[in-house]
Amino acid sequence: MKIIFYRKESGKSPIEDFISKCNNPEKLEIAAHLDALSQLGFRARRPLVDYLEDGIYELRVRVVKKQIRALYFFFHRDKIVITNVFVKKSAKAYPEEIKKAKRLREDFIRRDKNNG
Repeated sequence: MKIIFYRKESGKSPIEDFISKCNNPEKLEIAAHLDALSQLGFRARRPLVDYLEDGIYELRVRVVKKQIRALYFFFHRDKIVITNVFVKKSAKAYPEEIKKAKRLREDFIRRDKNNG
């Protein structure tokens, strides 16, 4: 499956910005996890990914003691759109990041329809 990073209307990608600020071990681990996700797609399971809610999934990357989460959704059965990425700070849920992923998904789909 093809991995797509969400882009703002300006063309800027918050995901690329986040990754560019990571250190080399983090970048390598994120790249390896993205590659595994693209190969497995819908077949990916824990501990690599987890289903959150309403069609939003998380890619689970652990580097040393840092837990990085990339939220995504499936688009047209052959694409995975990464909407947002962040460092998980506690064992608690992250409802604001999930809401953000849903909002970005709506924006992505709206703009895709307008360009199609």
